[in-house]
Amino acid sequence: MLIFFMFTGLRFTLKSRFFQLSGFKTIIKTFLKSFKSNENSDISQFSVFCSVLGACIGTGNIVGVATALYSGGPGTVFWMVISAVISSMTAYGENYLGASYSDKYSYLNITGGSFLYIEKGLKMKGLAKTYAFFSLISALGMGNMTQSNSLADSLKSGFEIPPAYTGIIVGIAVFLVITGGIKRIAKMQTVAVPIATIAFFIISGVVTVKFKSNIIPCLILILKDAFSLKAIKGYSMYTAMRYGISRGVFSNEAGLGSSTILHSQGDTSRPQTQAIFAIAEVFTDTVIMCSITAVTLLISTDATNKLFGSQLSVKAYETIGIFGKYSISILTAVFAFTSLASCSFYGEKSLEYLSGGKYSSLYKGIYSVLAYIACVNPPQIIWQIADICNGLMAIPNLFAVNCLGNEISYPE
Repeated sequence: MLIFFMFTGLRFTLKSRFFQLSGFKTIIKTFLKSFKSNENSDISQFSVFCSVLGACIGTGNIVGVATALYSGGPGTVFWMVISAVISSMTAYGENYLGASYSDKYSYLNITGGSFLYIEKGLKMKGLAKTYAFFSLISALGMGNMTQSNSLADSLKSGFEIPPAYTGIIVGIAVFLVITGGIKRIAKMQTVAVPIATIAFFIISGVVTVKFKSNIIPCLILILKDAFSLKAIKGYSMYTAMRYGISRGVFSNEAGLGSSTILHSQGDTSRPQTQAIFAIAEVFTDTVIMCSITAVTLLISTDATNKLFGSQLSVKAYETIGIFGKYSISILTAVFAFTSLASCSFYGEKSLEYLSGGKYSSLYKGIYSVLAYIACVNPPQIIWQIADICNGLMAIPNLFAVNCLGNEISYPE
């Protein structure tokens, strides 16, 4: 799967002549002029951007990075960033196709998603159904269970709140949000995501300033560990690549096709706009936020302490006092909740595609109950489920994107 992910990203990177780097000015220009509602969509492009970020930022940027360091060592940071730069063009390709086919085809409540270009582009409805099923399972596993579990674990680490209590509150809150549909979800994300992101930058900056003397040694350690052919303290180049790329995919979701479902709620008459925003989302999510998290964790804690997930995150940020401990616990909970809300929409549309528009209300109830159940389960088990869901969902999507690759165009 790692080879499949990297092959696809490299293919579109070369085909576009490294547009994710050479087209930086175009990306910024498109980003700045597209923050308004238009007649072709119900919500603004900024709302779409925040909703997708709300889904992919989640706990992958905080707890996910911590689990990567736990499993693969400091070298995972390097491979996480490299994979994000490369896979940003996969995100471009899938969202270009998603918007393009969404503008041509829609039925029932299905206005877009990877299942449309798999069915209509490849003429393979069976594969589209298979993808939708995997997407549904992924929304319940990766989008719901990992986020809920990390949310509960973080509040337990920071405030000693019992996971069962957290689960009850989360289950009720997520039900109230998702029953309002995409407009209520987008409205919440437009407020929560920018505020939480700015707060995250601030507290990470405080930690970085305190341990600024460790920054250069940290960067050297990352590069050394990333290319270590010989296992050092249990880590090697293979483990660094495996967990770095895996957590990068979990964080930004490029290659899974999930973001196409939300981007289809925007202005699909301009496929390149949706595709360019997808690049910006991957860079913001992984290259910027995940890198900041990783460096913050490494310069403030012992890389070999073997703490897992949110426990490592809390330990790192509490080095600036009780304020840091409480802040990172709250931010992890906020990011997890925004991801819970957006990912519910992925699962809902996947189920509607499978069932012909039925069972949406039942799905929302089940989704909320699973959020409670996940709060009281061991984190290692939940993260393993998430990795499996990612792989199952990516196979049909990457196959389709590669087959339809010649339909994708790039800005001049």
